[in-house]
Amino acid sequence: MLERKYENPMAIRSKNALSETLLKLMLYKPFKDITVSDLTERAGLSRQTFYTNFQKKEDILAYLLRGLFQRYQDRLLAGMPEAEELLIDYFLFWGESREFLSLLFRQGMGWLFQECNRRFFLEDAQVLDGLFRCEDWQLPYIKASLAGVSYELMHMWLTTDQGLAVDRLSGMTRNLLSGGLFA
Repeated sequence: MLERKYENPMAIRSKNALSETLLKLMLYKPFKDITVSDLTERAGLSRQTFYTNFQKKEDILAYLLRGLFQRYQDRLLAGMPEAEELLIDYFLFWGESREFLSLLFRQGMGWLFQECNRRFFLEDAQVLDGLFRCEDWQLPYIKASLAGVSYELMHMWLTTDQGLAVDRLSGMTRNLLSGGLFA
């Protein structure tokens, strides 16, 4: 389960200012060309504030992703969907952050989402453990399959812009995982 810990409100404001600034800069400048100086100057913060909160620029994006995954986990804890609806719920949730995720993929930073997605399914999301009718030894394989399939489909969905609706994407995923697409 994702851990919650107390964080100083000033640190949260600084992280949010740096995050907002980075996302704005990424709209018109390649991530690799954005410097820490660009971020701190535009955010009105010192370099020391940056390095107090983050070690490198990628950490800002990971911070944003961890926050989104925490929100998704909270959503699951508030009302777990049926197993058949899990992927629909997953894609609906991430569809709300489509612009952010598309920006990550366009900038070559999709690997951060992949890493966080993998960690979520394999390590953090114990809330999913009771959802599947399987033996204990099968659970890690099921979760690994969900991590891989959900990432690859998310990547395809966000980078090809084929106008595919969430319910069709989720239905196809369920059919794939159940073997329904194999002859």
